[in-house]
Amino acid sequence: MMTKNNIKMGQLPDEWGEGKVKEILFSVTEACNLACKYCYMKGKNTKNKMSFETAKKAVDYILSKRELFNEKSVVWEFIGGEPFLEIDLIDKVSDYIKLKMYTENHPWFNKYMFNFSTNGLLYNTPKVQKYIKKNRGHISIGISVDGNKIKHDLQRVRLDGSGSYDDVLKNVPLWLKQFPEASTKATFAHDDLPYLKDSIISLWNNGIKIVAANVVFESAWHDGDDTIFEEQLKKLADYVLENKMWEEYSVRFFSPNIGFPLTEEEKKSNFCGSGRMLAMDYKGDFFPCIRFLDFTMTNKKGLCIGNVDKGINTDKLRPFQALTLESQSTNECINCEVASGCAWCTGFNYDAADTDTIYQRATFICKMHKANVRATEYFWDKFTKSTGMISPREKCKKANEVLQTDKFLQFIMNDNITPHCTYKNKRNTQRTMSNELVKKGLDFANKNRFKPVFLGNAQGYSDKGINIVSSENKGVPKNSIVIFDNNVNSSIEFEGNCILLLCRNNIPKLADFIKKLCKFSLRINVILQDIEEWTSEDIKIYSIQLDKLKDVIVSSYTEKNAVEINILTDRLNLKEMSNCDAGTSTYSLAPNGKIYLCPAFYFDDEASYIGDIESGINVKNAQLLDIKNAPICSVCDSYHCRRCKYLNKKLTNELNTPSHIQCEISHIERNKTRELQKELIIRKLIPNMGQIIEINYLDPLNIITKKGEVKNA
Repeated sequence: MMTKNNIKMGQLPDEWGEGKVKEILFSVTEACNLACKYCYMKGKNTKNKMSFETAKKAVDYILSKRELFNEKSVVWEFIGGEPFLEIDLIDKVSDYIKLKMYTENHPWFNKYMFNFSTNGLLYNTPKVQKYIKKNRGHISIGISVDGNKIKHDLQRVRLDGSGSYDDVLKNVPLWLKQFPEASTKATFAHDDLPYLKDSIISLWNNGIKIVAANVVFESAWHDGDDTIFEEQLKKLADYVLENKMWEEYSVRFFSPNIGFPLTEEEKKSNFCGSGRMLAMDYKGDFFPCIRFLDFTMTNKKGLCIGNVDKGINTDKLRPFQALTLESQSTNECINCEVASGCAWCTGFNYDAADTDTIYQRATFICKMHKANVRATEYFWDKFTKSTGMISPREKCKKANEVLQTDKFLQFIMNDNITPHCTYKNKRNTQRTMSNELVKKGLDFANKNRFKPVFLGNAQGYSDKGINIVSSENKGVPKNSIVIFDNNVNSSIEFEGNCILLLCRNNIPKLADFIKKLCKFSLRINVILQDIEEWTSEDIKIYSIQLDKLKDVIVSSYTEKNAVEINILTDRLNLKEMSNCDAGTSTYSLAPNGKIYLCPAFYFDDEASYIGDIESGINVKNAQLLDIKNAPICSVCDSYHCRRCKYLNKKLTNELNTPSHIQCEISHIERNKTRELQKELIIRKLIPNMGQIIEINYLDPLNIITKKGEVKNA
């Protein structure tokens, strides 16, 4: 089906029933008249065939359990081995299904399809053709043609080892006449990668305009295969563009939707149909899908979830119903910059897993997927340049930018910038970022989907990203975040968000500074400096200033011009930790060309870089940046605390462990926010919900140590 702009490339046919169907698969035989080398059905044999009585029991059970099978439509799929070896049984079972749905007035009657995946050798036989005519309008057939003759015969061989291409291809014209919108699935493995380009072109030339191509999931890949794969795809891309084939032809490898970071919704989803479909073997045992049957397994026994006599064990289905991409994937997969479109098979995951679990994802195709993404970028970029048209991928990029969490690359424009967070240049270095490095950095940011953030004067580049500049700068760019360094010039003309730096000597001035800033800014981020030097007296003064800030905030709510001050108002709305994003979604490019977790690490120790714009970013022990690997922070509900990783490392020697003073200050702020919340609720300025609970500690480490005391008592 064509897209509105007539760009068909990368698209697959729309699923029948819009994908909202129940798929029920009958493995009618484990025999096959081919011995394809990459086939996952390792236990094929000639003895195991389904009986009509077994199929009949399955149909009776399924149609009687409408509470379990409540989809609006159904696909009855017949699979082998080669299903057409059992065409007589299939015909009989199909008649029974139709009769049963009719006599029971089942909602699926007239909302069904019979589906087949066949190697095509028996397609033109009289019995198969009679079956097709008999069920016209309710049948879909896919024939597997792998490519050109060399590639096809390399993999799809007969039992005697001879190729099957000629005998399959002679049936393709009849198949396409009967199913003009049909597509084929071409599978590629190590041996046949060099024939990829010519194979896809051959399929198109033979009238198969849509090719659902993929690579095998198994550990069959050699070093350098990804390079061959990418080169073949780029050559194919050039051929498509030179011959203007994007309107009529398609191959899945060029899907415009692949190669983006995952959205939170995608992480919570499961794109494999295992568990939602139902498969049964020749004995009448039920399985989550065909890949869980005994004869498809290499390392394990099949995973049975019931049978035609006792029905489905719904407890065995629970793991599949709960399965998500996130729960079965490593952090590397979840956080991968090009994760979307990277496929997996839950059945193969189970077979390859270290234990009997579906919650371990196999990642053998990682390099192949990344090569696919690079080639896809190449194709669509060249498409835009050669046609002047906006490609579907460009639209996907824009949609992705809206959905994704923002990622930033901070440009430290010079060593004398006014700090915007907890850092200072104590080494008095005098570097300035060169124009050449800025340009390279912008190119790096674009390729890696980072938003540029300029720290300091970015003259000539201010329109390329976000600007965070000192209030002392002349000509503050529009939409900048302005930094006030322990002084507030009340005469400044400014509207927008701002940052207030506050050293310990100026703690008594905090409320006065905020009152001045509130006149032209509704969002103020207070950055406390030198907290490692704070004394108990500083804490007392800070607490008094927070009380004064509460009055300022209440007044702003009363006047319906509510001001946000991070140290007090953020905790009102947060439901989880608002973390420092250094090393996770924000990185810093320094004037020396190196990339750091944040500017603080650059100014503290130039040797602590984590990469550069040539070799990329490589954060060692990146798991320590995750809240779940921060034992103190993960039990804390001072959600507004930024968990400064630099201070953590400086004061405790660990990125994931805050110092006592950090925790004490954030908990004083938390408790003052609780008092603010009560006041706002009493005045009916905010709803009475989600109240912050009272606690009796200022350091969440107490929670952990007390648990230990109880355990050891």
